[in-house]
Amino acid sequence: MIKFYCKRIALRFRRFSRKGYAVFRSIHNEVTIGHVASYVADRQLCKSGACGSASKAAAIMMFALMGCPPDADADEDLRSIELNEAVVEAAIVHSAAPTFGVGAQIDGSEINLLPVSNVNEVISAMPGVDLRTRGAGGAQADLSMRGGSFDQVLVLLNGINITDPRTGHATLDIPINFSAVDRVDVMQNISSSTFGLSAFSGAVNLVTNARKENSVAAGVSTGMYGFCNPYAMLRLNRGKWSAVVSGDYNQSSGYIKNTDYKYGNLFAHLLCEDGVSGTWSVQVGGQLKAFGSNSFYSLKYPDQFEATKCAIASLGWDKAVKNWHLYAAVFGKAHYDKFELFREGVVIPPSWYKGHNYHSTTILGGNIKSRYNFSCGHTDFGVELRNENILSNVLGDELATPVPVFFEGGKEFFTHGKNRFNVNYFAEQSLVFGDFAMVVGASGNYNTMFGNNFSFNSNFLYRFLQGGKVYASLNRAVRLPTFTDLYYKSVTQIANPNLKPEKALTAEVGASWSKKGFTASLSAYYRYGVDIIDWVRQPGEEMWHSVNHTRIDAWGSEVSVGYKMGYWLKNIEASYSYCQMTKDAGGLVSGYALDYLKHKVSLTLEHGIYSGLGASWTLCYRDRNGSYTDAANNVVNYTPVWLLGGKIYWQDDRDRFNLYIEATNMLNQKYYDYGGVEQPGVWVKVGGKFKLTIY
Repeated sequence: MIKFYCKRIALRFRRFSRKGYAVFRSIHNEVTIGHVASYVADRQLCKSGACGSASKAAAIMMFALMGCPPDADADEDLRSIELNEAVVEAAIVHSAAPTFGVGAQIDGSEINLLPVSNVNEVISAMPGVDLRTRGAGGAQADLSMRGGSFDQVLVLLNGINITDPRTGHATLDIPINFSAVDRVDVMQNISSSTFGLSAFSGAVNLVTNARKENSVAAGVSTGMYGFCNPYAMLRLNRGKWSAVVSGDYNQSSGYIKNTDYKYGNLFAHLLCEDGVSGTWSVQVGGQLKAFGSNSFYSLKYPDQFEATKCAIASLGWDKAVKNWHLYAAVFGKAHYDKFELFREGVVIPPSWYKGHNYHSTTILGGNIKSRYNFSCGHTDFGVELRNENILSNVLGDELATPVPVFFEGGKEFFTHGKNRFNVNYFAEQSLVFGDFAMVVGASGNYNTMFGNNFSFNSNFLYRFLQGGKVYASLNRAVRLPTFTDLYYKSVTQIANPNLKPEKALTAEVGASWSKKGFTASLSAYYRYGVDIIDWVRQPGEEMWHSVNHTRIDAWGSEVSVGYKMGYWLKNIEASYSYCQMTKDAGGLVSGYALDYLKHKVSLTLEHGIYSGLGASWTLCYRDRNGSYTDAANNVVNYTPVWLLGGKIYWQDDRDRFNLYIEATNMLNQKYYDYGGVEQPGVWVKVGGKFKLTIY
């Protein structure tokens, strides 16, 4: 009989050290520890507080018997004891930044220093992101990357897909205060195998409960245009339990007529990390929002108004069993939207106006994923079920029996609706041979409206020097039309129910390097897209139509450099992104697909001034391709704009109190993210916050 043997390949270290390779989880390999000096283990035990006074005394006696004091240098040749083999392996990656495709990352300590007041502004400050806002203060914003539309970016909250199937306009209705966010990952060139069909041009993942601490924090900021934003947050860490709970309220009277807004958020994320049953994660959140929508969807109607309600919930579990790592989750999201073309109590609607638009979108789903680890890689596979349902008086097919509109006291009815069911399934193989790594995978989607669609991904990486890597990839992506793409009808829009899914093939090459606080990255990509969905119209025409463009080619490059030091220069980062798209629009005016960000230059600087006094600055240059029709019915090209923001703050040496003054658009530039929708000029805010450690 022929016998086959599989030799376990592991890196072996003789002792702990401060070398770069001591960060075992970052090298994505199995690691064994040969032996550790006994005084090191005992000293660490004392530091951790895991031993009582008697144990501490015994440890000190052991130090003395060994002939070394408790503070002996770790590099001395000391007596040691042999340990049994221990294996350290990285956990399965569900949603955090994968090895391939991380465009940018920012953590909570950096977020709190930026001149921002909501999650949307945090995302906008990151390289490679195009965040187009209507209004201000997080009332409404559209997120896109690399020339893609706002419906082509996947948004996750702690790994749970909260992308809205009705419209990307609602995807960033996230019920969380930016102070509760511990990390933001911007992921580009990611695999649809793991993330699903919505990750057409990229993804953003918001991570909470990553900081395990016991504290209570609260703060308030106020400023121009009636701005007010109080918040409170609680963090608890008790043994295997940890939690973060946050709540906030944000309002403004508006910088011009009918741009007022108000909204409140409540969010909780609970983790239970148990060695026996696994890790459990529960998150719940809710948001109430209302805002004046001055010319948001048509310059002809400046008195629009919108009110939304959003709720999310999820339960996740993961567990490592020998070479297997299992993950499962169930999740749900509900979003309610009321849109008034003529704001109630402000203007009297004309006789032809039939009434407001009401939409209620519900997402329910669950997934099971697994990973099998072996000596030179791992195998992932899984399946996700996702049901998307909408009730509306505009979107979908006509209902046999109308349904009363929630929150309207039975006076209004949903007359239309649509349901579609998705089955996503994938398999992915990762292999690591020394400094070379590769990931290849395939995925499929069955949708009750669009049948079967398939995608694949292939990624290759080579690590060179220390902290450097080069990579190349080829991925195929598919995106299904939203309910708005398919069904929306208004006095300015007519949808097409026969739209086909978008498809794209993207190739990318890049390199990155980091060492001693310095980081640098460079990438170039090309995307071949067919059946790309857009809203278009003839010049001078009022009505927009949703269509499939036959083909849109996009290519571009991104470069960034950064350096982090000590107090005087906490962080400096510069980035540039370029995108070019080709499509013969045939003289049509494009609403989204061809209004892309062609050039973006970002500079972020955070530095100390004196004794707790510091400052942060953001400078951004944006040059947008495309044109719009102004109120006088003239076609106008977008013009480039420089946007400068700044924040000066003071905080005590124990990080308990923080006072600040900040300003956005300090150059008071007049600009438009969407044609004719004026953005705010200079906006000054002042605030303070405190954090108290509890035991």
